[in-house]
Amino acid sequence: MTHVNTGIRKILELPFVYNLFHNITGGNAFRKEYFNKYFDLSDGSKVLDIGCGSGVMLENIKSEIEYYGVDFEKGYIDYCNEKYGNRGQFFNEKVGEVIRTEWLDYFDAMNAHGLIHHLSDDDGEFLLKSAYKYLKPGGYLVTFDTAYHDNQSSASKWLVSKDRGQNVKHTKDYLKLAEKHFDRVEGKIYTNYSRLPYSAFAMKMIKT
Repeated sequence: MTHVNTGIRKILELPFVYNLFHNITGGNAFRKEYFNKYFDLSDGSKVLDIGCGSGVMLENIKSEIEYYGVDFEKGYIDYCNEKYGNRGQFFNEKVGEVIRTEWLDYFDAMNAHGLIHHLSDDDGEFLLKSAYKYLKPGGYLVTFDTAYHDNQSSASKWLVSKDRGQNVKHTKDYLKLAEKHFDRVEGKIYTNYSRLPYSAFAMKMIKT
C-alpha cells in the first residue's frame, strides 16, 4: 500500500468522520450523480465494490442489485455489516489476498472508487487483472481517483499532493495502466465534484 494513515489523515478511517467530511465538502452529493451515471443497472445485476469504505454505494443503487463489498479496513466492514446487514455481503480483505474462483466471470459491474491511487503499482496491476477475470463478457469496471492533469491550477495540485493516497498519477498514466488490461477504456476528468478545488479522473473499462 502507498497510503498515509497517520496524523490528521488517520481520523478519515473512522466511518462517521469519513462520511461527515464528504458531506461537508459536497463529495457525497456528487456520488449520487456518479452512481446514477455509471451504475444504473437492471434488477438482478451483480456488483462488486472494491474498497467499499462505509458502503456509500448501497445508498445510491437499486435494492434489487446483488451487492458485494470488499475493504482492507476492518472498521469499515464492521460498520457496513451493522448498518446494512443482509442488504449486501462484506469481506475484510486486502487487494490480492484472496482469489475467489466463484467470482470468475460473475459480475456485471465493478466499482473501485478512490482506490488505485492508494495502491502500489504492482497492486494496481493485480487489481485490474483480477477485475478482468471477475467480470462477465460485456461487464465493466469503473475507477475514480485523485489525479494530476494538464492545465491544473496550483491550488488543485497542492491539495492533490496532500491526498492520503501516495500514488496519485497524471490522467495519461491512469489511462496507460487501464489500457494494458482492457481493450475499451473511457476517461473523464472531474474538477468540480467537491467544494474544494480537487481533481479526479474516472475510467470505465469494458471487458469485451
